[in-house]
Amino acid sequence: MDSSQKYLCLHILGFKKSGVTIAEYREYMVNVHSPLVGGLVAKYGIIHWSMSHPDEQSPDLFDKIRDGLFANLAPFDVVVTIVMPDIDTWLRFRADPFFKKDVGPDHDKFADTRRSQMMLGWYTPLLEDGKLLIDPPVM
Repeated sequence: MDSSQKYLCLHILGFKKSGVTIAEYREYMVNVHSPLVGGLVAKYGIIHWSMSHPDEQSPDLFDKIRDGLFANLAPFDVVVTIVMPDIDTWLRFRADPFFKKDVGPDHDKFADTRRSQMMLGWYTPLLEDGKLLIDPPVM
């Protein structure tokens, strides 16, 4: 990743369809939907693509860090992170005939897209491979 370039970051904060278990949702997203989308993601020059899924243990794990600073566990079933050079990358990706015919409709099999949310902002990497990418404070 070119550290001199500014990248756009899209977070998709998703919900599974009613009746789909957490395990089924993750299984479908990782092993069916991701392979379907992967070639298209690469084709349009998306820099980074990842997913985070909670499971049944997540609330108990969160309770270990819950305090006055970190008090609220988000209700989402997935957070998808997409880093790209610009908004046109996303627009070209979404306009692709394969997306329209296959990828977009695939969401209806597992996702509650009416409840899902998105956040768009500028990507700022701060730590990579355990190495700090910013200067520590001067003491």
